[in-house]
Amino acid sequence: MFVTMPANAATTWSYIPTNAFSTLVFSNPVCITSPPGETNRLFIVEKHGRIIVITNLANPTRTVFMDVSSRVSVDTSSESGDVSGEEGLLGLAFHPGYATNGYFYVFYTGQATNGSGTMQLHDILSRFQVSSTNANQGDANSEIRFIAQYDLANNHNAGDLHFGADGYLYVSLGDEGGAGDQYGNSQHIDKDFFSAIMRIDVDKKAGNLTPNPHVSLTSLINYSVPSDNPWVGATNFNGLTVNSNQVRTEFWAVGMRNPWRYSFDPVTGELYLGHVGQDQIEWVDIVTNGANCGWNFFEGDHPYSGTPPAGFTYTHPLVEYTHANGRVCVIGGIVYRGIRWPALNGFYLYADYGSGEVWALRHNGTNVTQNTIIFTNSGAAISCFGVDPSNGDPLYAALRSGNNSVIQRIISTNTVPFINAVTLSGTNLIVSGTNGAQNGNYYILTSTNLTLSPTNWLRTSTNPFDANGHFIFTNPVGPGQSQLFYLLQVQ
Repeated sequence: MFVTMPANAATTWSYIPTNAFSTLVFSNPVCITSPPGETNRLFIVEKHGRIIVITNLANPTRTVFMDVSSRVSVDTSSESGDVSGEEGLLGLAFHPGYATNGYFYVFYTGQATNGSGTMQLHDILSRFQVSSTNANQGDANSEIRFIAQYDLANNHNAGDLHFGADGYLYVSLGDEGGAGDQYGNSQHIDKDFFSAIMRIDVDKKAGNLTPNPHVSLTSLINYSVPSDNPWVGATNFNGLTVNSNQVRTEFWAVGMRNPWRYSFDPVTGELYLGHVGQDQIEWVDIVTNGANCGWNFFEGDHPYSGTPPAGFTYTHPLVEYTHANGRVCVIGGIVYRGIRWPALNGFYLYADYGSGEVWALRHNGTNVTQNTIIFTNSGAAISCFGVDPSNGDPLYAALRSGNNSVIQRIISTNTVPFINAVTLSGTNLIVSGTNGAQNGNYYILTSTNLTLSPTNWLRTSTNPFDANGHFIFTNPVGPGQSQLFYLLQVQ
């Protein structure tokens, strides 16, 4: 049996946001995620140092999973006044084996000693572990710091964390801040932990490498460097000689200004990055192994500063836009792979922090084939995207005035039914779906010839949608039966 799903009605779809958890509010959420394989818990990172867990998504309850606010540096202590601040608890990722080992990783700005023993601002990557007695409680005393990088400025901290399909942890690093790459970090692989996306092996697999020493590393044995990272053993970068013993072999891609939010397409594995620009341009990159995204020679696809050397190789943006119509900052999103909105399947959803516009973007590997604003959530101050693990719905955080932030769900306004499950049980084909007219009727039509007009298909049954718009029908199939097509038609 061959099934293409979900089935998609021939119609124009439209979308709106709705409050995903109408009884819950949050304080400046910047990350929405879930442990791998889980379908009934959602974790929200609040910038001032709390990780919130929402349990039982059908009847949601908010619980503080872990509070490390005493360790986190923020721009201002006022949570309602810190909507646009770039310091704080910024990223969270659960280990692929979280169900067994309980490990999760965070990125935050905090105080640490810098050489002379003075406490100063650092970008910190740490591992924590869940409580041994409470699955909804992180152990704040279990922290192991992997990197503590001294940072001269409070902006461009990036800090997004995700595990790739390869099992490695990817970490986004800004250019240290200020403006215009004033600290000169953007085109170096032999300096500090800035202006890059790192790829590290937290499991220290056989064959991987010890990182090169650096003052920011709390230990050389907390993680390994994948042996196929692009600058392992490098002696040349941008046409210039570098010392391979000083190369940040953790780097997987470089040339980043502020890679604030990125995500992997769970189907293709592509890494989509919302790349925050300087004064003119915001852009989206598809980042690959060894990519150089151009900053600060380029802002998006436009020359910014200096002349690239002869050995410079540049990864052009997938799309870009200017600071028109209230747009100020791109917010990287997610590729939709859920079951409820088939017309969005495979589209990358992203937004602008200032305008509240949400785009749906698709490409064919070479060219962008669609890049459409699907709605505008004015005044939302969108900060990040995520996925409802129970059904794949796209979610995003709307900061509003800070401590009254909400998690928004993207839904369709259409009432076009669609198929979301096809199974074979014995000799019965069982098809189910949703989004039908509540308590209305539908027909099932069948044909062995897909090219025939539906008026020439055979009507096999008439059934009602239930009170929630769901439907299910069963047809027997046999081993010698001809190829059969099904069509659902609303009465």
